[in-house]
Amino acid sequence: MEKLYYQDTYLSRITCTVTDVSRSDKATEIRTDRTIFYPESGGQPGDRGKLGQYNVLDTRKADDGDSVLILEPEARINKGDVLELVLDWDHRYKFMVIHAAQHMLSGLLFTMFGIGTVAVHQGDEYLTIETDRSAIDGSIIDELVLAANERIRENHEIIYHEMSHKDAEALGLRRSIKVEGDVRIVEIKDVDRIACGGIHVARTGEIGIIYCLGHEQIRGHVRLYFSCGRQAIESLIADSKVIRDLNRTFSCRTDEIMSKVAETLASLSEAKAEAGVAMRRLALTEVRDMTGADGICIMGCAPGADLQNYAQAVLEFDDIAMLVTCPEGGRTKWLIALKGRFEKIDFNSLIRPLLAEINAKGGGRSPVFQGVAACDDKERIKGFSDKFRTLVGA
Repeated sequence: MEKLYYQDTYLSRITCTVTDVSRSDKATEIRTDRTIFYPESGGQPGDRGKLGQYNVLDTRKADDGDSVLILEPEARINKGDVLELVLDWDHRYKFMVIHAAQHMLSGLLFTMFGIGTVAVHQGDEYLTIETDRSAIDGSIIDELVLAANERIRENHEIIYHEMSHKDAEALGLRRSIKVEGDVRIVEIKDVDRIACGGIHVARTGEIGIIYCLGHEQIRGHVRLYFSCGRQAIESLIADSKVIRDLNRTFSCRTDEIMSKVAETLASLSEAKAEAGVAMRRLALTEVRDMTGADGICIMGCAPGADLQNYAQAVLEFDDIAMLVTCPEGGRTKWLIALKGRFEKIDFNSLIRPLLAEINAKGGGRSPVFQGVAACDDKERIKGFSDKFRTLVGA
């Protein structure tokens, strides 16, 4: 198979002859005498487009390195057919840009900071570079992005060399060579050299712009996220809109946003703590109001109530047998407290006849027990409550 994508990465349509057809219930796989379709390899997605009137959904690499076109099972193509092969150019060009950007970023990470690349992914939404570091300071990422965009402005040429494995090893590349035999070297002039079988744009200026979306630690390595070209511009516009909205919300300059956010979070934390105290006081008041002279308290709460507030309220009582139920999404949360003279009741013997009333499960440690019932039927919950009163009052 003649691989024209290596001779001219900008070829977008050719005429070719079908040399092999393989059909299954899932797909029709086609080989041709020559191709401009790059097969998925090295993190770069396979090309898609059209072969004659049929859609090429993907391009995969055969064991011998040839491109295999993946078409719909219904494609009526036969060996010997002469057809036009047309790239989905927007898809192809997008990944030529991303792949070139990845080489430039990985090269700059290595030459400027001694940071190696252990894995990459060229995705529809973003490019990821997984580094060999467990931590990278934010200032390094900023320097990297500034340097990458400067290389874009300088419009460095991207060229290719075919050489022996021995000669390629002598270049001292930043990454070991993974193939045997002759090696294809991709060189971004004065920026990076690496062994790579992928396809890229002709000059760094075509990348347009590189923008860092963020980073995270995964498997002990820092993974960097980038967008390139039009996607980078779209990301910048989206992020700028968020910043403008925050400017208006807090009535502040951009450099004041983080301090305003910190102040707001501190206020929210304080308000949450105050609300928690108020809810615990309210729960204590409710328990006092609902506890009879016999020391038994049975009450139902509104959906969403925090039963831990009632568990805290129990601490204020010397003698109490309390049941609190709370419906939640077709289920019922329950909490039982047995304190003082009621602690002589064996919860394990109590739980068997009681929880069966509403298919409840749960447990705990004296004096508080809790769980969930797979039931929110009001009549069954009332039966559950009545049985509790009977059992603890006996």
